Amino acid sequence: MDAERNVLIAANPKSGRGSTLELVAKLNHSLQACGYRSQVITNLDQLQCTAIKLLQKHRLTAVVSAGGDGTISTLANLLPQDIPLMIFPLGTENLLARYWGLTTDIAAACNTLRSGRVVQMDVGLANGKLFLVMLSCGFDAAVVHCMHARRVGPIRRWMYAGPILKSLTRYKYPNMAWTEVCGLVPQEHQAAWIFVFNVPRYAAALDFCPLANPLDGRLDVCTFQGSGLWKGLYYLAYLWRGQHESLPDNTHRQVRKMTIQAPIDTNGQPIEVPYQIDGDPGGMLPLTIELQPGRLRLLVPEVCQTSDPIAVESVALA
Repeated sequence: MDAERNVLIAANPKSGRGSTLELVAKLNHSLQACGYRSQVITNLDQLQCTAIKLLQKHRLTAVVSAGGDGTISTLANLLPQDIPLMIFPLGTENLLARYWGLTTDIAAACNTLRSGRVVQMDVGLANGKLFLVMLSCGFDAAVVHCMHARRVGPIRRWMYAGPILKSLTRYKYPNMAWTEVCGLVPQEHQAAWIFVFNVPRYAAALDFCPLANPLDGRLDVCTFQGSGLWKGLYYLAYLWRGQHESLPDNTHRQVRKMTIQAPIDTNGQPIEVPYQIDGDPGGMLPLTIELQPGRLRLLVPEVCQTSDPIAVESVALA
């Protein structure tokens, strides 16, 4: 066995629908059969230490993220940026994996490690933490915070019903001031709903920014100005039909850097507004968001099996 061909499989036992450890074990066995020295690691400290040691010895082929969007985001924040990462999607939505055409087909995963391409993908940086797919603040972030506060295992879509109902009774839909930092004159804006996309993917197949491209050196910002639950349902109906960009109170901008301020109440006190990063809780406003061009080295199939034309073109040019 070639000692230079080490692969670490970072397994998140909380990801997916039910137990995923058996599938991870099959992947590990197949990689070893292909000649890789692979091992499954579930402890992040151990993973980081092992990966850095192998990298320093030039013996690390890649780290496989066996989990969901939160798992690959965690690894991007944890590991040195010159380590190639590959996704073996075992989460609930798997937005980034779906964008690049990555599946749980074990033979395809082995083939991607053996002959795939490395894409130098842009990522976002939010208050010092990287995000790969998207970020939002407001009502949907409140749902994410509520969901993860009660999470004890794999997430299924029906589990969001409780957090959604709870957030409906508590979230106040305040307007948020945000600033597009560009050149010498920053541009000031207001919105009640703010979504920032690096990759054009969102849960329930909603297309906020269908032309967002993680290789174009820009983040795509989609905002809605109307406040309140009924406005949210109105926007949702247009999103489902793909017609939201026709609304007068919807805006779409491309930025490299932006800030979002915490709203202030009538007493001059900041209102707590949560934000979420790649489907995981991020924190509370304020936020500073910056683009990190080409920060992530992602292994993708040589022939990209995705319906997204931008992803196909990106792989073809990689």
